[in-house]
Amino acid sequence: MALRVLAGKPLAAKMLVIGLIILGLMVPLSLLRGLIVERSQMRSQAIDTVANGWGGNLTVGGAMLRVPFDIERKSNSGAISVESHQLYILPDDLNIQATLEHMTTRRVGIYGVPVYLVRIKMTGTFKMADVLAAAATGKYPAATYHWKDARVRLPVSDVRGIREFIGASVDQHPLAFGPALAEGFPGVESKIDLSQFSQEGALPFSVEMMLAGSQSVAFLPDAATTRANLQAAWPDPQFQGAFLPSQYAIDTHGFNAQWQVLALNRSFAQSWIDCQVDTNKMTSAAYGVNLFQSVDVYQRSERAVKYALLFIALTFLSFFAWESLGRLPIHAMHYLFIGLALSTFYLLLIALSEHLPFWMSFWLGAVALVALLGSYVAGAMDSIRLGAIISGVMTLVYGLLYMLVLSENYALLIGAIALFAVLATIMLATRKLRWDMG
Repeated sequence: MALRVLAGKPLAAKMLVIGLIILGLMVPLSLLRGLIVERSQMRSQAIDTVANGWGGNLTVGGAMLRVPFDIERKSNSGAISVESHQLYILPDDLNIQATLEHMTTRRVGIYGVPVYLVRIKMTGTFKMADVLAAAATGKYPAATYHWKDARVRLPVSDVRGIREFIGASVDQHPLAFGPALAEGFPGVESKIDLSQFSQEGALPFSVEMMLAGSQSVAFLPDAATTRANLQAAWPDPQFQGAFLPSQYAIDTHGFNAQWQVLALNRSFAQSWIDCQVDTNKMTSAAYGVNLFQSVDVYQRSERAVKYALLFIALTFLSFFAWESLGRLPIHAMHYLFIGLALSTFYLLLIALSEHLPFWMSFWLGAVALVALLGSYVAGAMDSIRLGAIISGVMTLVYGLLYMLVLSENYALLIGAIALFAVLATIMLATRKLRWDMG
């Protein structure tokens, strides 16, 4: 039935064939998107390998106090049972000075992962009056607090990244850190006897240490007032987390960023009992920097593939209009080979960008494709002039694609204007064409 309808209408038949070729090209394009996902997963595995051997994404907080206490409960039968709980208390102020050192890239196969050593010096103060008030006004004011068995906890998301404790003390009493209690935010702890300190005095503390991590570093705002300063010789930081820097400077030599966070800015209080404040709640208030790879090749390659079908369709439509107006015989196999060549460009882009800068990979692939299409059209149409014109037009097309891939904020605007311009040009050029004529 379809063949009868198309009989004597070669233009309609050619359009149907071109449409089928475009639909067929969706298969290799979908395979390319699957390839991007696969290669991205392989990179994630490489990142995990480095994190397991060196250190992963670090989240570090200032010192907090953990005070064990007991409460007695009397049952209806008169039996007395003792329940054990933990009181966590945050400092009044915290100052963090952090410097990323020994920044380099560890490679697993072809994948590079940015790693670092970070030197962190933290100073702050606990107010003993606040500590006693937290115990007296808490949920269990009549509880028995074991001040001599208190602990200083240092929150560290991955204790495997701790390389060295340069110094740690509370009120000039040295701290010896060891494994922390399993509950609460992970980290290390040191014993401290709070009963020996004045009830009205301040309890200053300081910690200086070296940690190893990869990709990112973040800090917890675990004080009434937290100030943090982070500097590194890394020119492409991506600030992230619940709070952006209050001040920062970035140049070709690196960056320097400062944060200031108040207790009012976060969703947990200065003290709590047991797991009232869990790890997720504390982590949600963290802030810091991701050592952002300025070119995420897979993200950009995927963005390019998303435009592939549109660019192939527009290219075919342009060839079809040229064929119809100029009466140039372009066989269906020509369309098929041109479509396959256009699809192969994206495979070249993915493969090259894993080893070369993205811009270089893009233009190497584009130049190779433009040269191939130009020579192919020149030979197929027996016209060097036509091949040169096709090469020039395709250069403009891939220049547009490059702008779309690199532009995150204006990609939709650029794409909409370009699509309208191309369609308007083709429509105006073919406005007098009799589509129902053979």
